[in-house]
Amino acid sequence: MTTQYWLADSEARVLGPVSLDVVRDLAMRGKLNDVRAVSRDGRQFVPLREVPEIQQALAPPQGDEVARAQYDATRQIREWLESVKDRPTHEILRVPSTASKEAARAAFFNLVHRYLPSRLPPEATPELRLACEDAFMILAERMVEFEKKGRTAPPSIAPKAAQPLPNTSASVTWRGGMIHVKLSLSRGDARPFTMDAESNWKGDAIFVVSAEKVMVGTPAEVTLSFEGHVTQIHATGRVIGVTPSVGFGVKMLDLGEHQRSIIRTWVARAQA
Repeated sequence: MTTQYWLADSEARVLGPVSLDVVRDLAMRGKLNDVRAVSRDGRQFVPLREVPEIQQALAPPQGDEVARAQYDATRQIREWLESVKDRPTHEILRVPSTASKEAARAAFFNLVHRYLPSRLPPEATPELRLACEDAFMILAERMVEFEKKGRTAPPSIAPKAAQPLPNTSASVTWRGGMIHVKLSLSRGDARPFTMDAESNWKGDAIFVVSAEKVMVGTPAEVTLSFEGHVTQIHATGRVIGVTPSVGFGVKMLDLGEHQRSIIRTWVARAQA
C-alpha cells in the first residue's frame, strides 16, 4: 500500500493526502517551498526534518549542474509570479500608473521576452517550460487589463443596471491528493470563466468559489455541466492561485478547441 502524506505550511494550510511521487512532482514545479510539518495520518504532524523521505523529495537536485540550474530557474520564476500576483500591473511592468500605452507595451515586450517558451533549449525540463508558459500567459493578461483600464464607454451609452446572477453549483472533493471539481452552470452565468483576472477562460482557467483549503500546484480534475446542454467538459489541471476563504483558480491543461468553442459561446451569450 502506498504511503500517504499530509503537508502543512507556515500558515497552517494543509495539502493531502498525497503520495511521495506527487510531492516530488509539485516540488519540481516550485509549489512546495514553505512546507514546515508532515503527517502520515492527517492528524499528528512532526517537523519536516523528522520525515527524511519528504525532506529529500523537497530538496533541490544534486550533482547535475544543468538539472540544478533548471530547477533554480523554475523556482525563481514561481517565486516571482507569487510575489507579483497582488501587485498592480504598472508596478510589474515598472512604469508609472499614468504611463502611455506605448510605454507600457515597450516595458511589457522587454519583460515578457525573458519568458518566451520558444527561447528555451530543447532539453528544458517540463517544469521550466510550464513555468515560462505561465509567466508569459499572466503577463499577457495583465497587459490586456492595463490597456483596457483607460477605456470608457461613449457618453450616449448608459451602463447596464446590475442584475442578480444565478447561483453556480460547485462541488469540491478529494481523492488521493487530487481535488475533483464539479461545476453546474445556470444559463447566463459565466462567472467561473470571467470573475478573476488570472483565472480566466482565455487562459484555459476557471475560478472556483469554495472555502476548501488547497495549495497552489494541487492536481485537479474538472467537470463542467451547462444548463440546457447535454455535452459536459472534462479536463485535468492544477491549482494556479488561491484566495483564502473565497476560492481558487484552476488551469485546465488538456482542453481541445471544441471545448474552448463551447466555453466561448457560453460566455458570449452570458455577456450579451
